Amino acid sequence: MKYSEWNKLTDEEKKNTHWRKHPHVRVGTIFTVLFAIVFGVALLRIFKNKRVHVNRQPNAAEAFNTAKSIVKNKFPRQVTFPTNKFDAQIDTAKNLYSISSTLNAQDSTGQFVKKAWQVNLSYTGGDWADTLSWHVNSLTLQGK
Repeated sequence: MKYSEWNKLTDEEKKNTHWRKHPHVRVGTIFTVLFAIVFGVALLRIFKNKRVHVNRQPNAAEAFNTAKSIVKNKFPRQVTFPTNKFDAQIDTAKNLYSISSTLNAQDSTGQFVKKAWQVNLSYTGGDWADTLSWHVNSLTLQGK
């Protein structure tokens, strides 16, 4: 309905006219508002997941993944780790994590040598997947 048609209606006709026929409400306006709501909800869901990821304490597997990346940076050559074979001692009250496991590191001759390692970490807060959120208290390598 156009504005000129709307202005010709009586007050009673305006009251009885459905809201979709009102000249102020257009299909584009309805879809724009609907899109904005859906977009806002999607953003809230995305940022909610990020906040959950940041604000919770890391578990043993997550600490093991971080410890692996810290230990891997100490070796110039190829390093392989066993899949989920590790010992973890966690003190969540003090944010202390002690992770120990083994690895196969390539030595200077190109052969793989099995070594045991232990990392004592302190979680400083933030994103647990970021190595900057951890403080390495000690790193011990034992091997042949």
